[in-house]
Amino acid sequence: MPRFLVLARDDNSTFSRLSPAEMEAVIHKYIAWSEGLRRNGSLVSSDKLKDGEGKVLGRSGGREVVNDGPFSEVKEIVGGYWIVQAEGYDAVKKLCEASPHLDFGTLEIRQIEELG
Repeated sequence: MPRFLVLARDDNSTFSRLSPAEMEAVIHKYIAWSEGLRRNGSLVSSDKLKDGEGKVLGRSGGREVVNDGPFSEVKEIVGGYWIVQAEGYDAVKKLCEASPHLDFGTLEIRQIEELG
Protein backbone atom coordinates (compact mmCIF):
# COMPACT_ATOMS: atom_id res chain seq x y z
CA MET A 1 0.00 0.00 0.00
CA PRO A 2 1.36 3.47 -0.82
CA ARG A 3 2.85 5.55 2.00
CA PHE A 4 2.44 9.30 2.38
CA LEU A 5 4.29 11.98 4.34
CA VAL A 6 1.94 14.45 6.03
CA LEU A 7 3.78 17.60 7.12
CA ALA A 8 2.26 19.88 9.75
CA ARG A 9 2.93 23.52 8.82
CA ASP A 10 1.97 26.48 10.97
CA ASP A 11 2.87 30.02 11.96
CA ASN A 12 5.84 29.76 14.31
CA SER A 13 4.03 31.78 16.99
CA THR A 14 0.67 29.96 16.91
CA PHE A 15 1.16 27.74 19.93
CA SER A 16 3.05 30.31 22.01
CA ARG A 17 -0.20 32.28 22.30
CA LEU A 18 -2.00 29.41 24.06
CA SER A 19 -2.31 29.11 27.83
CA PRO A 20 -0.87 25.95 29.42
CA ALA A 21 -4.40 24.52 29.81
CA GLU A 22 -5.24 25.27 26.16
CA MET A 23 -1.96 23.73 25.03
CA GLU A 24 -2.63 20.58 27.04
CA ALA A 25 -6.09 20.28 25.45
CA VAL A 26 -4.57 20.66 21.98
CA ILE A 27 -1.93 18.01 22.70
CA HIS A 28 -4.66 15.58 23.77
CA LYS A 29 -6.49 16.21 20.46
CA TYR A 30 -3.31 15.40 18.50
CA ILE A 31 -2.76 12.24 20.54
CA ALA A 32 -6.36 11.11 20.03
CA TRP A 33 -6.22 11.74 16.28
CA SER A 34 -2.89 9.92 15.92
CA GLU A 35 -4.17 6.99 18.01
CA GLY A 36 -7.21 6.75 15.71
CA LEU A 37 -4.87 6.49 12.72
CA ARG A 38 -2.88 3.80 14.54
CA ARG A 39 -6.02 1.82 15.43
CA ASN A 40 -7.27 1.75 11.86
CA GLY A 41 -3.86 0.61 10.59
CA SER A 42 -3.02 3.81 8.68
CA LEU A 43 -0.26 5.24 10.87
CA VAL A 44 3.27 4.07 10.10
CA SER A 45 5.07 6.63 12.30
CA SER A 46 4.85 10.20 13.57
CA ASP A 47 6.83 12.72 15.58
CA LYS A 48 6.69 16.30 16.72
CA LEU A 49 9.78 18.25 15.80
CA LYS A 50 11.58 20.16 18.55
CA ASP A 51 10.72 23.87 18.55
CA GLY A 52 13.28 26.53 17.70
CA GLU A 53 16.21 24.42 16.64
CA GLY A 54 17.64 22.56 13.69
CA LYS A 55 20.25 22.94 11.00
CA VAL A 56 20.05 23.86 7.33
CA LEU A 57 22.82 22.32 5.22
CA GLY A 58 23.91 23.61 1.85
CA ARG A 59 26.89 24.09 -0.41
CA SER A 60 28.37 27.32 -1.74
CA GLY A 61 31.48 27.58 -3.88
CA GLY A 62 32.23 23.89 -3.32
CA ARG A 63 32.17 24.30 0.47
CA GLU A 64 29.53 23.02 2.81
CA VAL A 65 27.55 25.67 4.66
CA VAL A 66 25.69 25.00 7.91
CA ASN A 67 23.16 27.49 9.25
CA ASP A 68 20.96 27.35 12.30
CA GLY A 69 17.30 26.95 11.55
CA PRO A 70 14.41 27.21 11.33
CA PHE A 71 14.90 30.92 10.99
CA SER A 72 12.86 33.33 13.09
CA GLU A 73 12.02 35.41 10.02
CA VAL A 74 10.31 32.40 8.45
CA LYS A 75 6.58 32.73 9.04
CA GLU A 76 5.59 29.13 8.42
CA ILE A 77 7.53 26.20 9.87
CA VAL A 78 7.21 22.43 9.80
CA GLY A 79 6.37 21.35 13.34
CA GLY A 80 5.85 17.63 12.91
CA TYR A 81 4.95 14.82 10.57
CA TRP A 82 2.99 11.62 10.14
CA ILE A 83 3.73 8.80 7.74
CA VAL A 84 0.50 7.09 6.81
CA GLN A 85 -0.44 4.36 4.39
CA ALA A 86 -3.53 4.68 2.25
CA GLU A 87 -4.86 3.80 -1.20
CA GLY A 88 -4.24 7.29 -2.60
CA TYR A 89 -4.39 11.04 -2.05
CA ASP A 90 -8.17 11.04 -1.63
CA ALA A 91 -7.91 8.46 1.16
CA VAL A 92 -5.16 10.44 2.92
CA LYS A 93 -7.18 13.64 2.58
CA LYS A 94 -10.12 11.89 4.22
CA LEU A 95 -7.87 10.71 7.09
CA CYS A 96 -6.53 14.25 7.54
CA GLU A 97 -9.91 15.98 7.60
CA ALA A 98 -10.22 15.22 11.32
CA SER A 99 -6.70 16.44 12.16
CA PRO A 100 -6.67 19.08 14.89
CA HIS A 101 -3.78 20.72 13.05
CA LEU A 102 -6.18 22.21 10.51
CA ASP A 103 -7.37 24.52 13.30
CA PHE A 104 -3.86 26.05 13.45
CA GLY A 105 -2.16 25.58 10.10
CA THR A 106 -1.96 23.44 7.01
CA LEU A 107 -1.06 19.86 6.20
CA GLU A 108 1.12 19.09 3.20
CA ILE A 109 0.59 15.59 1.79
CA ARG A 110 3.30 13.96 -0.34
CA GLN A 111 3.43 10.39 -1.59
CA ILE A 112 6.66 8.58 -0.72
CA GLU A 113 8.26 7.14 -3.81
CA GLU A 114 9.49 3.62 -3.21
CA LEU A 115 13.01 3.23 -4.57
CA GLY A 116 14.51 -0.10 -5.45
